[in-house]
Amino acid sequence: MNGVLGMLQMLMDTDLDDSQMDFAQTAHTSGKDLISVINEVLYQAKIEAGKLELEAVAFHPQAILDEVLSLFSEKANEKGIE
Repeated sequence: MNGVLGMLQMLMDTDLDDSQMDFAQTAHTSGKDLISVINEVLYQAKIEAGKLELEAVAFHPQAILDEVLSLFSEKANEKGIE
């Protein structure tokens, strides 16, 4: 997955039109989200094995919401949904 993300980053560093850049960014974000899901599964396995160590991590709800909305914005626009 890291190889795919690296190649997408290299693609985004080229001259893409707006639509192509949006597709590449969406794929890159989706890949990062997939890695997060995989990590969550691994964390769950640690919890079940009694080997989890907790850490505090800052996050920004607005940024997360913006990413989720960007995934669905094109389909919503196609259907006339704001």
